[in-house]
Amino acid sequence: MIMGFREASRMFRDVWSLYKGYAAKRLTGTELGEFMDKVSGVYEKYKTPFAKEILLAVVNEIERAAKFYDRQKKRE
Repeated sequence: MIMGFREASRMFRDVWSLYKGYAAKRLTGTELGEFMDKVSGVYEKYKTPFAKEILLAVVNEIERAAKFYDRQKKRE
């Protein structure tokens, strides 16, 4: 399925909101679970390969940030 321009625009807005809400945080286990639930919710809303790829990229970036914060915390 190919997304229309308006649907893609809504998806980008939803993904941006998700990224903005979690990217700069040091996530606890509970927050990480909440993040993953929201990722699933956005995917369920759009259910396209494009949405899957964009969301996967966001999950990978949030995981990289979490690992960075973990390494930083261990150095303290």
